[in-house]
Amino acid sequence: MLGLRRNFGTVLEPAGGKGVFLRLLEKNAVAIEFDESLNTDPRLIVVDYFDYPTRHKFDTIVGNPPYVRFQDIIPRTKEKLPMELFDCRSNLYLFFIAKSIKHLEPNGELIFITPREFLKATSAKKLNEVLFREGTMTHYFELGDTSVFDDVTPNCAIWRWEKNNFDRLMETGGKFQCVNGQIYFGESARTTVNDFFDVKVGAVSGADDVFADRRFGCTDMVCSTTVREGNLRRMIYDRYHKALEPHKDRLLNRKIRRFNERNWWEWGRKYCSRQGVRIYVNSKTRNKKPFYISEIEAYDGSVLALFPKLGVDLDRAVQKLNATDWEKLAFVCDGRLLFSQRSLANAPFEM
Repeated sequence: MLGLRRNFGTVLEPAGGKGVFLRLLEKNAVAIEFDESLNTDPRLIVVDYFDYPTRHKFDTIVGNPPYVRFQDIIPRTKEKLPMELFDCRSNLYLFFIAKSIKHLEPNGELIFITPREFLKATSAKKLNEVLFREGTMTHYFELGDTSVFDDVTPNCAIWRWEKNNFDRLMETGGKFQCVNGQIYFGESARTTVNDFFDVKVGAVSGADDVFADRRFGCTDMVCSTTVREGNLRRMIYDRYHKALEPHKDRLLNRKIRRFNERNWWEWGRKYCSRQGVRIYVNSKTRNKKPFYISEIEAYDGSVLALFPKLGVDLDRAVQKLNATDWEKLAFVCDGRLLFSQRSLANAPFEM
């Protein structure tokens, strides 16, 4: 990770922690740490990073920003967070990235290990636009499910971003692109998937094992195994059946939405009941050609449906979708394609 450094002037580690990076940095390096009990190095300043003045500028900022859900951020830090780029879904590490940009000298560099999710996350949309507007990501390394630190979440990436570099060419291949607040590593496109399709999510029950019933099921659904095996999943879908009665307490307590005595047998989310031929794709898949055409109306939450807009040739579209280099577009993690409704809809795509 430190081998990505191109600048060898002033350096900051904004989340010093136990000194994983600090011990490898030069003697004049500066580290910030909120937890006083971890103050084991004279170079470490014990302060909340969001109290550290932005007048302090650095040529290199390197580290592993803390991964903390917004609702779990301690109140005295939360009240200092600048919300102009974020909302209440934004993880603390995103705020660290935004603040670190302000601490960089012109042509300064960020070298971070973070969850990869920010590339496509709605909560990082404005931050991604800032990253694109103010510089270029020159390196990006997907770590897949590898845990680099004991307490770090999987699906992380190591990346380097350079301020005031607008070359867009990445040394790890591809071009640094941002479309509708989502980051991609590929050629720019004039259109997106959303120009040709309405992308819709599938039905979610919150208790598939209860609703799956070959005997009493009323609806055959496209599911994650349909593309590989061709089978459908028979479900008791959005109607009362006495077979559900033994599970009533469990169904009432599902977290997906509120249920009561009148609706406890309903599903948490319905599928888009639009009729006609469409394209399906699993939201998580290792299939090299994951897109396929189907006339089946019902589909569950493991699947996304692409409903064609007027004039779209579905045969040509499915060929183009399966021929797209999704890895360059940053949809591949640990060998799996990861699609969400928003990320797929906004993906660069030309017919």
